[in-house]
Amino acid sequence: MFRISVRMALATLFLTAFSVPISLGEPVVAQQASVEKTSYESPMTLETVFAAADPSLWDPSQGHQPGAWFSVEDYKDLGRYSCDGVFLRHKYNRRQETWQPGLAMSVTQTPYGKLKVSVRAVVDNPDDNRDRLVEARFDVIQNGQVLASRTVKKSIEEGEEKTLTAPFDLAASDLTRDVTKLRVTLKVVKD
Repeated sequence: MFRISVRMALATLFLTAFSVPISLGEPVVAQQASVEKTSYESPMTLETVFAAADPSLWDPSQGHQPGAWFSVEDYKDLGRYSCDGVFLRHKYNRRQETWQPGLAMSVTQTPYGKLKVSVRAVVDNPDDNRDRLVEARFDVIQNGQVLASRTVKKSIEEGEEKTLTAPFDLAASDLTRDVTKLRVTLKVVKD
């Protein structure tokens, strides 16, 4: 009788520990469930921070090189998600299960109060995934409204990485740290 009670208590504890939704500031992913799903069929939509909205990451007056590429930890976390086997990650190491961020940004100020922002996505198509055609749509979002949008397409062979770059001209006044978001929608088809 005591053994059954201990087993029941352990089973309840185990189920409780794994039924709590994950909500540690992770990106919003389509169809997120109580146990985090990381593999999606096309299309897959990810929403994350728009790092260029934080001038401390790129502003030359704070010691940064104008136009230099930078990334944030949130972008590295996106490398866990796949769309028909394709990932947003760079330099994946299969043995160590590590990678570098698959998203980066570059910002250059213009004399007219505009920012030239480039979003660079590195798309990784693993060895066992066949050739793919990837279409990436990048939306800059502020309070639910799309400020700007770009779509980039590229073929990517099995076992390769390719870079997709989306340029934006944005008013600096339109970008607000912690409010402006980047939504990336990947559509993947066999090539």
